Amino acid sequence: MLRNMFMLAWRNAIRHKQFAILNILGLTIGITGTVIIALYVMNQYSYDNFHSKGDRIYRVNQPMIWGDWNEPFASTGPNLAIALRADVPEFKEVTRVHTPGEMAVSYLPEGGNPISFTESRAFVAEQNFFEIFDFKAKTGSLETALEVPGNVVITQETATKYFGTEEAIGKTLLINQGTDSFAFRVAAVLEDIPTNSHIQFNMLLSMASFDDIEQRQHQWIWTTFVTYGLVAEGVDIDKLEAKIQSIPPKWAEQEIQNIFGQSYVEYIKDRTWTLELQPLSEVYLYSPPSGNRIGPSGNILYIQIFSAVGGLILLLCSINFMNLSTAKSANRAKEVGIRKVLGSEKRALVQQFIFESILYVTVSTVIALVVTEISLDAFNLIANTELSLYRYATNPAAIGLIAAFVVLLGIAAGSYPAFYLSSFSPIKVLKGKLSSGFKGSMLRNTLVVVQFTISVALIIATFFVQKQLNFVLNMNLGFNTENILQVHNMEMLTNEQQQTLQAMLATNPAFEQVGISDLIPPNVWNEDKYKAYGPDTESVTLNRIRCNEEYIDLLGLNFLEGRNFDKTRGTDQYKVILNEEAVKVLGWEYPVNPENSPVGQYITFPNSNEALFEVIGIVENFNHNSVRYEIGPLLLIHQENDIMWKHSNNYLSIRLNGGAIASKASLESSLKNIEASVKEVDAAIPFEYSFMDQMFEANFRTEQRMGQVLNIFTAMALTIACLGLFGLSAFAAEQRKKELGIRKVLGATARQIIASFTKEFSILIVLSIVIASPLAYFFTKNWLSNFAYQTSIEVWVFILVGGVSIVIAWLTIGVHSLNAARQNPSEVLRDE
Repeated sequence: MLRNMFMLAWRNAIRHKQFAILNILGLTIGITGTVIIALYVMNQYSYDNFHSKGDRIYRVNQPMIWGDWNEPFASTGPNLAIALRADVPEFKEVTRVHTPGEMAVSYLPEGGNPISFTESRAFVAEQNFFEIFDFKAKTGSLETALEVPGNVVITQETATKYFGTEEAIGKTLLINQGTDSFAFRVAAVLEDIPTNSHIQFNMLLSMASFDDIEQRQHQWIWTTFVTYGLVAEGVDIDKLEAKIQSIPPKWAEQEIQNIFGQSYVEYIKDRTWTLELQPLSEVYLYSPPSGNRIGPSGNILYIQIFSAVGGLILLLCSINFMNLSTAKSANRAKEVGIRKVLGSEKRALVQQFIFESILYVTVSTVIALVVTEISLDAFNLIANTELSLYRYATNPAAIGLIAAFVVLLGIAAGSYPAFYLSSFSPIKVLKGKLSSGFKGSMLRNTLVVVQFTISVALIIATFFVQKQLNFVLNMNLGFNTENILQVHNMEMLTNEQQQTLQAMLATNPAFEQVGISDLIPPNVWNEDKYKAYGPDTESVTLNRIRCNEEYIDLLGLNFLEGRNFDKTRGTDQYKVILNEEAVKVLGWEYPVNPENSPVGQYITFPNSNEALFEVIGIVENFNHNSVRYEIGPLLLIHQENDIMWKHSNNYLSIRLNGGAIASKASLESSLKNIEASVKEVDAAIPFEYSFMDQMFEANFRTEQRMGQVLNIFTAMALTIACLGLFGLSAFAAEQRKKELGIRKVLGATARQIIASFTKEFSILIVLSIVIASPLAYFFTKNWLSNFAYQTSIEVWVFILVGGVSIVIAWLTIGVHSLNAARQNPSEVLRDE
């Protein structure tokens, strides 16, 4: 029986090659897109699932105490872990990971030159870190690796980078913090961290090595620690989360008093210092991009979008198959009628058509898997993923899932055609009274509308995604980011060395301006509490850059009031400059009134024993952080201010002139000159650099990748819809050839024939546009709400996309409409 069904299916496919090819092509495109999206979604949901105790591991989050208290913040003070260990026995283990920032790390081989790198993924961890997380040791023991001061655990990739093929255990790495250098002994080497881990590091330093952490264990506002807890089995998490809310008011009270001179209640005012237990399984996908400081963050919104797109693409190709199969029913009506007359039961006919459907899906799936494997490298490059189909090839569960997918899709896509075709009355079929023309199929027209509604909505949404990305990447930042090169690791130099290096580079005509700062846009995250000097003033949160006067000139900031720092005025090291937003939050009049200007007023810093810092200038707002966020209040202090806390990093920024970047060769020459100057001052410093405009662009790399991927899937969806329209127009041309021949005999022109032929399709496309527009508007409005600065949703976009969709539809059916208009009526009507 299977052999007979296969032979019938094969003969039918050969007889109707065009429809067979369209069916297979449409299904192949749809299944390819669905498989790629499924791989992507599975990869995103696989994060952190390799930890054996993962169902009991929780990250402890708190509010963003430096800004919006309603925003969850994954960083805490060091005292939280101590408090949880003391007051909450439900935690079997509590561990902390400290993020000290970039570190210069070097290895000096015997008789060789130093091997130096800047490590941004060098973290500090407690000794029980490996009792919670299942990172595997390649050599050495993890049980005691982080107990001993001066120990470091590194990954295999890091070991190869520093030591090559030599044994890493026992080797010494020099860790530089500022101008200080510390020796660390390699105690263990880990297998490389799985890519699907939200914790990504190159090395872990023993927390017992750092005296400053021990001395500041009591702190709650030193938020550079990530705190994890391993909950005992059987603990009610809801009750546990309610219990730990008593921790902040009990343990943070004393420090708040010491630093801010306020009680805990006064400090939080109408806010709530809520501690949240976030399951390990949700850390990667449900944290904001800035919420995870020790690895990557995903975005559940994009997973939902791609899952929806995958489902829609699968729906489109299924609709295509159903449409083309039912449209072609007239050509198989006599076959059905004869088989029924010869005794075939309806069940046998249904089985035949379902079998054909599953066969089409099987062939398409095999082709789609091949195409997926071939195209995954390109997709991984675009989406910055490491998806692989091969890893599932030997997985019985995956093979079973694919088989079930083929059968279910075959049945789902083939059920309606099967029951529709098998329901024909043999008497009506054999008398030629069966009406199955294009006009008579309400369901078929409905499915065409659904197809193009999905496609048009995707095109509009994709257009606005690209429009928003272009908007944020080209918006006015308040200063010119182009041609600013930033040299890293300057904290390894003394102040005198930094000034020497700055002076050396300033004499080079290829460099327009040279300045020094401890932070660089768009990564100015150094918040602290300040207040305007005077009675009844409140502490507010300001971001801060420590810089010299040349750096402000280099950025080209516009002064609304006052002046820049002046190196000829010795007291300027204790003066400050504010942006407009800082003026507002500090409570001074805004817009700035020259008669009552903040210039000449004072601010205080709680940790400075009420030292006063005079405001000497007000600059216009500029985007010192990502344009993903609104511009916040900013304080600029002088590089040599020795009262305010000093950040550990330093950068030397250079604005290159046009000649220095006129060609690749000139840029390489400029870089060599800079490196030579750095090495002349201190040969041990790793030469690393970045460009400011590229850093701003990198803030939206995830959205850019999402936009590119969405472009691909939108093109696939539109292609599937057009394939279906192409097939249906071919069928319509065949069904209406006699009607159109009669119209031509009666005097209809070619233009009238084309208009008549395309009228029904045009109505369906216009209806699709009308339905798709509000759907796309809703999606776009919701997506844009994630941005502080949004492009406008303009009507012309909907009109443009609608017009392009109609043109694409006309071009798709153009071949058949032209053939219908050019046909010779005598050839069509000679048998009548």
